[in-house]
Amino acid sequence: KESTLHLVLRLRGGAKKTVCDCEGCSDRVAMIIGDCKYCAQKFCGAHRLPEAHQCTSLSSCKAEAFERNAQKLEKEKCVAAKV
Repeated sequence: KESTLHLVLRLRGGAKKTVCDCEGCSDRVAMIIGDCKYCAQKFCGAHRLPEAHQCTSLSSCKAEAFERNAQKLEKEKCVAAKV
């Protein structure tokens, strides 16, 4: 029969706790929101934003946001009917 010790430890808080990847920070990683989708590192609540942890992929993050906003504005563009 397979051991369930790993499940019990996780429920009791005995599993390994990960710390923030930001240099000099020893806070625990914020679950779900602490994962940076641009540099694939894990951060605490204070460093979860790309600007807060000096993300190495910040330029691609800004370019992606710019493109998303540009597409949104193009969809909402009003065109007057010609008379």
